[in-house]
Amino acid sequence: MLAALAHGEGERVSFGEILLGLHHRAIGFATLIFALPCCLPMPPGIPTVCGIALVIIALNLIAMRRRLWLPGAIARKTVARSDLNRIVVRATPLMRRLERYCRPRLPIVTESVGKVLVGFVILVLGLIMILPIPFVGNMPPAIAAAVIALGMTERDGLIVLIGLAVSVAAVIIASATTWAAIVGIIDYFMRT
Repeated sequence: MLAALAHGEGERVSFGEILLGLHHRAIGFATLIFALPCCLPMPPGIPTVCGIALVIIALNLIAMRRRLWLPGAIARKTVARSDLNRIVVRATPLMRRLERYCRPRLPIVTESVGKVLVGFVILVLGLIMILPIPFVGNMPPAIAAAVIALGMTERDGLIVLIGLAVSVAAVIIASATTWAAIVGIIDYFMRT
């Protein structure tokens, strides 16, 4: 699907067109796009923007929307087709390897009520990413969201469940990191 978009007409393609072309995979793919950059240390601001995007996607899931709605400012952003094609060429071998393990299973997790529950988890992960958590605080929620996104894209309920388990660990790590930072700050001021 992405390859067809990458070879379409025109020099640029909008994010809205990409999501429209992905049909039922749009929510998982959009989640993956906004989670992946934050799986690595990022400068301040990027996790906040990605977290806000994840919150919007999560609200779509919670509202049980059939089509992903994004604000016009995001949907109208464009990327050069040549850049999209380069991404597709690089990602295709990895996606083929992943698709050996991912397959549609446990549909209750990736459909209807399951999507709503996944939406609440992604909402929490997005809100954590918005917070200025020190050290690696924004990375665990991004990794958890990326695993969930992969499962949603492939309609693999088992991968989504693994992502939910990673989400629990991410919330614990973010909480512990925040608590350690608060205790460190209080300790510093008590000594001075």
